[in-house]
Amino acid sequence: MYSMTGYGKGITETKERIYTLELRVVNHRFLEVKYRLPKGMLFVEEKIDKFLKTKFNRGSFSVFLNIENNKEYIKDFNIDFNLAESYFKAGQSIKSHFNLSYDLSLQDIIRYPEVISSNDKDIDDKKVWNDIKYALEKACNNVSEMRNDEGEKLKAFFLESLEFINKNIIELDKYAELVVGEYKEKLTERIKTLLDAVPVNEDRIAYEVAAFADKSNITEEIIRLKIHMTHFKDYFEINEPIGRKMDFLIQEMNREINTIGSKSTSTDIAVIIVSLKSELEKIREQVQNIE
Repeated sequence: MYSMTGYGKGITETKERIYTLELRVVNHRFLEVKYRLPKGMLFVEEKIDKFLKTKFNRGSFSVFLNIENNKEYIKDFNIDFNLAESYFKAGQSIKSHFNLSYDLSLQDIIRYPEVISSNDKDIDDKKVWNDIKYALEKACNNVSEMRNDEGEKLKAFFLESLEFINKNIIELDKYAELVVGEYKEKLTERIKTLLDAVPVNEDRIAYEVAAFADKSNITEEIIRLKIHMTHFKDYFEINEPIGRKMDFLIQEMNREINTIGSKSTSTDIAVIIVSLKSELEKIREQVQNIE
């Protein structure tokens, strides 16, 4: 079971550059990626998207990429003298044509495109992506480890909460058995009070009690609630995204608890229902963080 929150960092160091890639992840219904990339690196967005989708299923990812030149890397520069001479001759022709007094300086010539070029131009996009991918893999591994650790903590929390719910369900069973008996006693006393000396019709009371027992019976709801809890625990051992499945089960469990509450007139059961709904809400909040 994996949490959706996490952080990871990966560094690739080559003789030319140092690539530092950071991943920050928070919960999200789907997988989305936001970028903060250096100029000229937009071409890696699609590649990072595809890579992340092979590793993760849900979460909002923020990708931060920093690229700096390696301090030990000495740039070499190539000078195209033929191109520089062409620029110079073209400038002289323009000067002569317009009868200008201005002469081209060294600073003018070296500013022209391609006169001086760096050996960085020899590094192609494929190599850059491979270097970034290496850092990305390390960052993803860090994220996975953190998400796994958080998932184990959430698993412990869920088990504790489910145990709390189970204990309250046992109490519900006890009170449910007493409710019918209490209803019979109250109904009998009320009829006696109203009719005073008139004999009580036991058959009629039995009929009313049976109708009440049928209406207030919560056995089916408790059985379904226990089944949902069992399925919830089973998801802990499944090696696939389970967050949405858990969220659905929480909704179903909440529905059964609401039905139990609507069927009962007992104050004791009402108190238990409030506790169950409160605990279930805590679980629901944490389930939003599960992948």
